[in-house]
Amino acid sequence: MEHFKFVIKASIITVLSVFSLYGFSQETQNDKTLISVIGTGDIMLGSNYPSDANLPVNDGRELLSNVKDILKNADITFGNLEGCFLNSGGNLKSCKSGCYFFRMPDRYVNYLIDAGYDLINIANNHMGDFGSPGRENTVKVLREAGLNYAGLEGVCETSVFEVGGIKYGFCGFAPNSGTVKITNINNAKKIVSQLKSECNIVIVSFHGGAEGKTNNRVTKKTEIFYGENRGNVYEFAHAVIDAGADIVFGHGPHVVRAAELYNDRFIIYSMGNFCTAGSFNISGISGYAPVVKVFVDKDGKFVKGQIFSFLQKDKTGPVPDPNNSAAKEIKRLTELDFPQTDLTISDEGIIEIKNKNNIISENFEYTQDSLLANTFDTASIVQNIIDFSKQFLGIPYRTGSKGPKSFDCSGFTSFVFENFGYRIGTNCLSQIQQGMKVVLEELQIGDLVFFKGRNDKSNKVGHVGIVVANDEVGNIKFIHACRRGVIIDELNKSSYYKRRYITGLRILNKS
Repeated sequence: MEHFKFVIKASIITVLSVFSLYGFSQETQNDKTLISVIGTGDIMLGSNYPSDANLPVNDGRELLSNVKDILKNADITFGNLEGCFLNSGGNLKSCKSGCYFFRMPDRYVNYLIDAGYDLINIANNHMGDFGSPGRENTVKVLREAGLNYAGLEGVCETSVFEVGGIKYGFCGFAPNSGTVKITNINNAKKIVSQLKSECNIVIVSFHGGAEGKTNNRVTKKTEIFYGENRGNVYEFAHAVIDAGADIVFGHGPHVVRAAELYNDRFIIYSMGNFCTAGSFNISGISGYAPVVKVFVDKDGKFVKGQIFSFLQKDKTGPVPDPNNSAAKEIKRLTELDFPQTDLTISDEGIIEIKNKNNIISENFEYTQDSLLANTFDTASIVQNIIDFSKQFLGIPYRTGSKGPKSFDCSGFTSFVFENFGYRIGTNCLSQIQQGMKVVLEELQIGDLVFFKGRNDKSNKVGHVGIVVANDEVGNIKFIHACRRGVIIDELNKSSYYKRRYITGLRILNKS
């Protein structure tokens, strides 16, 4: 059980110091009766394909050094293995173009054990990169290492094991060949129900949903990515909890997604990339690498939790993030996608159950009007909007395009604001009717700026952008989609835009 007696390395003091503020710094009587489970996202410790030259520095021995003290401090620690164990050979999966192949040396399993992992999901798209030889060897390596694992259809669909007198059941799901299918919800419910009849605590893992920075929202619909059905992760998560699951760990989109409390059970819809020392994009939000720690009672009901924020900045493994970026992003997305959930998440990553009387009404509706009047940290939301918009710099312009592979001007602004729950229309004429008009001298970051069209003689609005900077001397920079693509221009230094400027507009109420 949980002991909260951390052996703290100097490199992680910043991350753990928050415990002293919230009473998590020492063992409490109640904590002795709780079960602690840690979850992390995608793990790919370095691929030896096409050669060992692609393996990480020092043969990957230090990849998990900054995080293993946390990973070891739980009853169960879980991760998604994004690739197979195989020293050489295998049958490459069929691929037309742009595919990645991940094949970790067998010896790398020791890094997982040393870091404290107990439980591994192998239901994902990269488990089949090297065909049956890769899948079969991975199962062999994990079994011989004494790790618990599941996720392959007809091979290892479930795992049942006991730790500290508690019997755990585990199953993993994905949409990919050879895995237990996330798209077959009826079968998933049967598997979970059977596990619950045998076990005290059931943990479910899924690798599902569309991928990439623009797919960080839980749509509550079936998600299609490059023509593949990636499942309806919302429907799936609720269904398996109804069938008896106690914790649901999601991954697959390569970015974090929201968390939710459903029927007193904890769901996180994506934990993003965690330790991916290969051909992964880890820029911006793709580099957020959270460790999600969940405390449940003996019946599996959620009690409290903690998100430890780490970053991947290069290929040397996760490092502590003193800015708590992952926790703040999961908090933001949770407030957007599940405003009525009973979870509250602090900027420091503390997860608690809401006091509905003090925090949120059961009848609260998350409409645009409530967004404009709510008490969330607007300054933080504005900065998130700016950061999000800058990820699309260089994306090409196309008339009428609403993104994300190309944009026109109003398609870009509507795409950015809708990602944060603000529906402002999809053309300049509708957008200029929103919010509050702002004069040039009072523009702030996050405001929209409107311009005449290319015809100087017309007074009609024809272009729009988002203010990303306004310094003390009034130098205004705005990001927009124009014929040159998504770029940042300076309003004061551009005679073209300066003479076409019409007005500014404030969508977010900053008062």
